[in-house]
Amino acid sequence: MNTDLTFITNEKDKNLSERFKVLIKDTKFFDVLVGYFYTSGFYAIYKSLENTEKLRILIGISTNRDTYSLMQFSHAEA
Repeated sequence: MNTDLTFITNEKDKNLSERFKVLIKDTKFFDVLVGYFYTSGFYAIYKSLENTEKLRILIGISTNRDTYSLMQFSHAEA
């Protein structure tokens, strides 16, 4: 059981990216609902998800053409 209660701030090693890397590194399933999604943000955390069995991302209101194209390509490969 994880009892880590560290706050997410903009301080070194306490920002959202660094906290996500710690919190998701041993997750079996990663389901996330986001309003905005860009590959640059995912790139910051993807290594922590390498051992994740199943990854699902539901994107809300916005992304960019590059992200959309990459998702279409990866879906066609699956």
